[in-house]
Amino acid sequence: MYYVVQYLDAKGEQASLKVEAPTREEARWLSRIPERRIISVREDMLGQLSFVLEPPGPDRKNQALFMQSLSSSLSSGKTVKQSVEQLVKKNRWLKVKPDELDNCENLADYLELFRFDHFAVLMARAAEKAGEYSGALRQSAQFLLTREKIKSEVSSELKTGLIYIFVGSAFFFVVPAFLDNSLQSLMGVGSNGFVKPNNFTHVLMGLGQATKSYAWVVLPVAGVGFFYRNVVWSILKRLPLFNLIETKRIQERSIEFVSVYEMLQKAGYVDSEIVAELMRSTRGQLRASYQRVYAHLAKSEELGDALTDDEWDDALIEAMQVFNEVDEEQQGFILDSVKETLHLKNVNTSRQISKFLSRIGFLMMVLAAVVSVLGFYLPLAGAASNVNH
Repeated sequence: MYYVVQYLDAKGEQASLKVEAPTREEARWLSRIPERRIISVREDMLGQLSFVLEPPGPDRKNQALFMQSLSSSLSSGKTVKQSVEQLVKKNRWLKVKPDELDNCENLADYLELFRFDHFAVLMARAAEKAGEYSGALRQSAQFLLTREKIKSEVSSELKTGLIYIFVGSAFFFVVPAFLDNSLQSLMGVGSNGFVKPNNFTHVLMGLGQATKSYAWVVLPVAGVGFFYRNVVWSILKRLPLFNLIETKRIQERSIEFVSVYEMLQKAGYVDSEIVAELMRSTRGQLRASYQRVYAHLAKSEELGDALTDDEWDDALIEAMQVFNEVDEEQQGFILDSVKETLHLKNVNTSRQISKFLSRIGFLMMVLAAVVSVLGFYLPLAGAASNVNH
């Protein structure tokens, strides 16, 4: 959520500041403005809308190739600025202005300007702290290529399911809305109609009338759902399919965490410093998750106890509970095992989502075919038979 904090500046004049936070109270805290000077804190509706309408980033394959090339360039001894400017000239799909490049101070700023994947930006910030750009870029590139591979594996089944769901929904709601008047004229009044409807016909006509009468409700409901999306999602994520999507989000969040944790931990950062850096480098619900972890660490709790199973994967939690009890070699083995486990679980969850949608789509198409025969074709065929006799 985005909030506008109105306050009195040093001159006693009214000023405002935009802050991203999950609640009004946290917006007050994150603004770093003394409480006595804050006038009000309100939601920034336009800021939320502009965030959602933000254009998508470049293709993941292009991002991965760019970061691989950047890693090689940095390994040759060039600075970040020299390497980026050289690659921007070669990659024409990066549409940026020279003055925008001049405003960037580090690698993460460049990647944010190019609208690269969130994970790449996060790893770049971690690399800046650890002083290991090349490794971070190669790892980010591999992560994006892996995600693209998973997407290609399940995309065919996923697209088929979504198309079936769309066509089936159109038949149940859109088609009856267009045919409603024609069917009513064919049915006539009482027993004088050309078509004798059955229960399926009445159901389809009722859906069509509901679509014509209440279709306008979709937009305001969608608007309310958008502004209160966190509350809506907290309800939806318990339902079938949505719980799989939530599981996938948890797995991807855990993969990001363990990748950044590994880099900063090798650089000598302690748990609280790593989480604090992640908290500063993220936004939205992800930042709120890290804030909750940091709050537990501030109470001198272990990281394994600070990670809750409703926000983090079990494999990560179990690994962190024993991480500080083993030597450095075993720690590296644990982190590698966790990353591999999370990757396999993520692939499996993606396949489950695509299969679920495919089955729903198939059932909707079968149901649409059966109802069309019983509700439309049989009454029309019966009417035609009566005319012939």
